[in-house]
Amino acid sequence: MIKAKPWSGKDLKGEWEVTIKIDGVRTLWSGTEWLSRADKPLYNLPAFDGRADCETYCGGFKETITRIRAKTKSRPITADQLYSLEPLDPRLRLPNATNPLAVEIHRWLKMAVQMGYEGLVLRQGDVWLKVKPVETYDVPVTGIFEGEGKHKGRMGYVSTPMGDVGTGFTDEERVYWWGVPYDKLRSGSPPITIEVECMKLTDDGKFRHPRFLHIRIDK
Repeated sequence: MIKAKPWSGKDLKGEWEVTIKIDGVRTLWSGTEWLSRADKPLYNLPAFDGRADCETYCGGFKETITRIRAKTKSRPITADQLYSLEPLDPRLRLPNATNPLAVEIHRWLKMAVQMGYEGLVLRQGDVWLKVKPVETYDVPVTGIFEGEGKHKGRMGYVSTPMGDVGTGFTDEERVYWWGVPYDKLRSGSPPITIEVECMKLTDDGKFRHPRFLHIRIDK
């Protein structure tokens, strides 16, 4: 399985496949069953037909997650709702590009989003670059929680009214946050406001793929 890396935002060199990124669930055939990228079993999928690395898409992320995680067989997923990533499903293909400029990539991204897709994936052999729109929000911190594993003894994530945020922090910032006095977060005290980047919001107004950017000292 090839994992796509975030695009740097810069011009690219060489010949690139330009493909649509749909807002689905990465679906992998283990040899005996369908699994997610995290090796969790997936359900309601059709029999294996040779497409071992796919994106499952049922018209939207929420609908896809609901159906692919349900252990009942009342809402089966059909073969045409699997989009092969290797080899590439023709439905995901856009015209190839040579030495694409950043301004061109942003234009293609805008077009893909307007058509209802999640973004783009630019492919050059085993190098896949994901290109997705981002939104930023200023939100108050409502809680600070200790991490696990390597983050034991320091902050693992913070909570906000729009969901938890646990990525984007440096090691030094995690130590700082774990030492923030609780009374700074209590109702009535000046709130700590942070800026958070995310792909978009869920239907109920929560972050999807949030990432901490910085503290808003001006708010």
